[in-house]
Amino acid sequence: MPEWNLSIAPAHVRVLISGYQSWSEAELRPLTDVQAVPLMAWRHEQGHDPAFLPSGEAGVWRSHTVLALVRPDGGGWVGAAKDATGSFIHWEARAKGDAVHVSATVEGPDVELTWDDTDDVILTLERRAAELGQNMHARTPAPQRVWCSWYSYYRGVTLEAMLENARLARQHNLPFDVFQLDDGFQSDLGDWFTASDHFGGHARDLPAGLNQLGFTAGLWLAPFLASPTSQLFADHPEWMLRGEDGRPLSVGHNWGGAYHALDTTHPQVLAWLRELAATARSWGYPYLKLDFLYGAALPGVRHDPTVGRAQAYRMGLQALRDGAGEDAFLLGCGAPLAASVGLVDAMRTGPDVAPLWDEDSRRVWLGDATGPSARNALHTALSRWYQHAWYQPDPDVAICRRELSLLTATERHTIAAMLDVVGGLRASSDPIAMLDADGLALLRRCLEISGPDRPTTLTESLGGAVTRFSRATFNLTDSRVGDLPAHGAQWPL
Repeated sequence: MPEWNLSIAPAHVRVLISGYQSWSEAELRPLTDVQAVPLMAWRHEQGHDPAFLPSGEAGVWRSHTVLALVRPDGGGWVGAAKDATGSFIHWEARAKGDAVHVSATVEGPDVELTWDDTDDVILTLERRAAELGQNMHARTPAPQRVWCSWYSYYRGVTLEAMLENARLARQHNLPFDVFQLDDGFQSDLGDWFTASDHFGGHARDLPAGLNQLGFTAGLWLAPFLASPTSQLFADHPEWMLRGEDGRPLSVGHNWGGAYHALDTTHPQVLAWLRELAATARSWGYPYLKLDFLYGAALPGVRHDPTVGRAQAYRMGLQALRDGAGEDAFLLGCGAPLAASVGLVDAMRTGPDVAPLWDEDSRRVWLGDATGPSARNALHTALSRWYQHAWYQPDPDVAICRRELSLLTATERHTIAAMLDVVGGLRASSDPIAMLDADGLALLRRCLEISGPDRPTTLTESLGGAVTRFSRATFNLTDSRVGDLPAHGAQWPL
């Protein structure tokens, strides 16, 4: 296990960490602070890596793939992995008396690690991230502008709602590229080929109508999960990730309860995944949002015990890429980040946005900032700015509507500023009929493609994240700071 001892007082150091998967926190914090670990055990599986959880200790910070320590002068140290194809790389920084101790462990085949003492942490981290991207043949196609059904219709989406929003988008000349159907079209989690009772048709019925309006059709799948009530689970319990007792593991908590994860070392599972992606493609969906992907990398007993977690995950994702085709656009979500490089075109780089700023009860009292909220999305997506070298970043949707929302005008503006700074995908989920003139104007601004911005400093922060960029400054705190209101952004709209 590589180790480094740094002769610097922990009180003088800030730490920049990146969590394991899309929703896991990325932060810029004083090293002496506490890295929160959720009190709810099921959030360990659904929001973090249960095999390498946040520490919950003052002065101990854990990060995945990369780690940066920042001195008051902007210099510091950067640890990084050169490859993550088949391994998970765990970093830990620990305050130890008047010094800082750093260690790294590799879960899986050995990987070359780098450790830089640098005068410019920002530049060094960007260079090391780019190096990993090059080594893993990162895919970074042109960003897409996407309308997604989730954040307004949720599981109640219908075929007609999709087409009506597409018609209104064309009527208003909104420059979307993709209309993506999210969760709710299928009969059960895992039963993707049969329709839900309320959808009003079948997923294969949608693409032709969207294509006639000039849009590409996109489809959401959670390909590595199966509900205990699904036909997939009933037919193939032997396909599931198992516990030591040989029974299928129940993991996470969503859709009203726990669910099962597929064992991607099983040859029949890999064949089914290829068929799933190929079928979705044959229905007319060249754009696939692949969600809850962490399921394939959960700890458990696998069909092939010689395959590690990161390798098992990569095998499942490769099967989906093979089925969809090289020219398909794959967006990962809830996914182990670095392990996805080279197979996905885009990646969610933060928790879900929500039509509310924060959920204090969950974040503060339960120690869980991986759940949906505007604050959580900003906090983490901004702190992963350098990952544009790995894929097109997806900071999630703008929310421009006033109805069905608790966000203020200031907070809607701040989300728009985040999209501009992060670059990458642009997305919306507002029912277009709800948007007034101001809402439409904000949406048009949010759909303007931009390149990724860079931080101007890591030595200070307005809210425990990377908040100062060349194009915008963010205030993620609950108090005004100078001219910046609480939850605001200094950014030219």
